[in-house]
Amino acid sequence: MSQTITDVDPFTRVKDVDVEMTVAKPQAVIGLGNMLILHQIAPSGHATTGGNVISRTTDSITGAQYTEYANADAMLAAVTGKTDPVYVKADNYFMQSAASDRVAVLEYPSGKLSDALKAFWYYNWTFMVFDQPQLAESSPSDDAIIASNICEANKDHFLVLQASQPAVYKPLNAQNYTIGLVHDIKEPMDAALIGSTANVKVGSVDWKFRKLKNITPERITVQAKNAVDLMHAIAYIEVSGQGQTSEGWVLSGDYIDSLHGDLWVKTNIGNKLQKYLQDTDKVPYDQRGINALAAIVSQVLQQAYEQGIILQQEVYDSNTGETQTTGKGDFSVRATSRSTQSALDLSSRHYGGLSFIYHRSGAIHTVTVRGTVQSDTLTTSKG
Repeated sequence: MSQTITDVDPFTRVKDVDVEMTVAKPQAVIGLGNMLILHQIAPSGHATTGGNVISRTTDSITGAQYTEYANADAMLAAVTGKTDPVYVKADNYFMQSAASDRVAVLEYPSGKLSDALKAFWYYNWTFMVFDQPQLAESSPSDDAIIASNICEANKDHFLVLQASQPAVYKPLNAQNYTIGLVHDIKEPMDAALIGSTANVKVGSVDWKFRKLKNITPERITVQAKNAVDLMHAIAYIEVSGQGQTSEGWVLSGDYIDSLHGDLWVKTNIGNKLQKYLQDTDKVPYDQRGINALAAIVSQVLQQAYEQGIILQQEVYDSNTGETQTTGKGDFSVRATSRSTQSALDLSSRHYGGLSFIYHRSGAIHTVTVRGTVQSDTLTTSKG
């Protein structure tokens, strides 16, 4: 039996010209905007094995299967056709202006959603949708409530739901990480919203005013819009002849761009500090090491300011009585010295003296303009 050879030089020949080529493989889009489609299968069923996939992983405990596809057509061998709800969601996602290079599908057995999400929570996705409607006229389904509560507990992923009426969102009205859409369920507005917005640079985009391809804007009455707004839901409406998302908030009334920005800050600070610890031979437990850690946090917050996540700092000028901008981000970082750390932390080589604070940057959603008209006409009007 031949031995395995780990290092083999290529063959050579007599020639005067060598041509060396490098295959440039596409890099995965790893950001905070990738989408996961949830698809329930029967308890005794088997997840699909077909399709041209980027990756596929099966959880041996639940039988749930996580698959990433590069486009909608790549999943045709794994679904029932182009009318399959999973395909429809994926196809609409990819047709949007800011779609990622992949979409993920999580096939989970009935009654196993919580365990399936736990198994694949930290894979390459941030926003999730169901392939089937989860909101009846009276209340959300059990799976919708489970997914919403899991997002709320972890605070690092978003659930996007869609219903035909706003009132069904009432049981979820305190949720910070659930987005409620009101639109005809025959059109996948949920996938379209994610594809049009989630992968745009975090902080640079508002989730209101978004234009969605292949989604029909509704000519909505003031009363109907008020009902949607009351639930902090989002509709796709016609305003001044153009389609736009009616708002950019989650069901609690907070704004998606703000929460998405907070998630970006948390993720990047954690990742960059982790990388520094891994790549540095030794981080000394003295002011040099502490300063290096604080500098990384400051760099991330500075980038967050440049992207629009953090507000521009303002100062009050007592001489002019006016507020002026400084051109700097409204954030600060604090790193306490080694001498202030506890004996237990010093013994266990843990540093817990890093903290920061920043002011979120909001967005203008409505405008009121007041004007005065001067007239020379004398009338009997009281106005």
